[in-house]
Amino acid sequence: MDKRANGANDESAQAGFWSRLEAGLQQRAALGLNRQCTVSTPVSATRILRNGVIAANFGANDYLGLAWHPMLRQAASVAPHSAALHSAAPFGSSASPLVTGQTPGHAFLIDAIATFKETQSAIVFSSGYAANLGTVAALASKDDVIFSDRYNHASLIDGCRLSRAQVIVYPHCDVTALKALVQQHRHRGRFAFVATDSVFSMDGDLAPLLEIESLCCQFDMQCIVDEAHATGVYGEQGRGLCEHLSLSSSRIVSVGTLSKALGCVGGFVAGPIVLTDWLTNHARSWIYSTASTLPNATAARKAIELSKGMCDARRSLRTNAIKLRTRLSGLGFEVGQGDSPIIPIYIDDPIEVMKLSEQLLLAGVYVPAIRPPTVPQNRSLLRVSLSAQHSDAELDQLVNALRSRA
Repeated sequence: MDKRANGANDESAQAGFWSRLEAGLQQRAALGLNRQCTVSTPVSATRILRNGVIAANFGANDYLGLAWHPMLRQAASVAPHSAALHSAAPFGSSASPLVTGQTPGHAFLIDAIATFKETQSAIVFSSGYAANLGTVAALASKDDVIFSDRYNHASLIDGCRLSRAQVIVYPHCDVTALKALVQQHRHRGRFAFVATDSVFSMDGDLAPLLEIESLCCQFDMQCIVDEAHATGVYGEQGRGLCEHLSLSSSRIVSVGTLSKALGCVGGFVAGPIVLTDWLTNHARSWIYSTASTLPNATAARKAIELSKGMCDARRSLRTNAIKLRTRLSGLGFEVGQGDSPIIPIYIDDPIEVMKLSEQLLLAGVYVPAIRPPTVPQNRSLLRVSLSAQHSDAELDQLVNALRSRA
């Protein structure tokens, strides 16, 4: 009797579980927040095939166009190996770095990153998300306190949660509010951290890193800076916003990515040997992940080499970003300020922003719609992402498509 009753309860619980998922998805759809993945076929550095339409692509983070650079393809096709010992090399690394995944090609990439960032050492993660997640969780603990920008990337937010530190969220880029919170709560932590993007991934604005670093010196804190969207874009050598601001400090823990302007896949942390040794022993997202493929490691090394010399492309990219902001503002749109290649066009209603994105695609322009929870409630946006490879004609096409819908 009891057994039959337990079985009935199990069936009831299972039905309730799937019903809850279904109801949750229906609720998201009614609010215009449901997400679906659409197959996109790259056509060129700036064009994409999506839903049967070949469109100018303003959705990618390939800021320098390196993902399409022929020298990256060539580098990826030559796997790192000693010709005297092997006639071929595998595609995948087949293991985590601590086991057998750290090949000579990965070691060369690590050296290239350390040289690029002018640090003693570096460590490469499988993704930028894994780099932030593992780094924050490895450096902070339940005895510490983290001050986190409200608009930080999800990977920083999740790293803060996993660390079990006390997390205090401060208003976006508000140094005055941050200082007040630090004065109020710094004593709660053995160690204290400020976590921030350098270039914010959705709004495209820049963190006040000089002021934050000054606070870190004043109140004895470390600053974990995610340079994902600044790497390759800012700085004379493309090292990021810290280089652009001539900011070099032992207070800064620098996280970067190979996945955006460098056109490959992976994340990294560059710094003193003691930092990378600590992460080697404590960053779970690195310890328990298979190393990136060998072709990717080789291509990423080439991308770093190429990006150093792309000063003109960086300047042109940011000049075009300023000009496009001015043109879009002239159409009556509310756009984010600055000179980064990420240009948000704010459309508060998530249903309306989806409609506008679909209309633009039909007009031959792809601009992704971004909705909560990626952005705050009542703050949906079109995220225009520029590449140095976008032509004047493609920029005109974007402006003209938006003009008819302003």
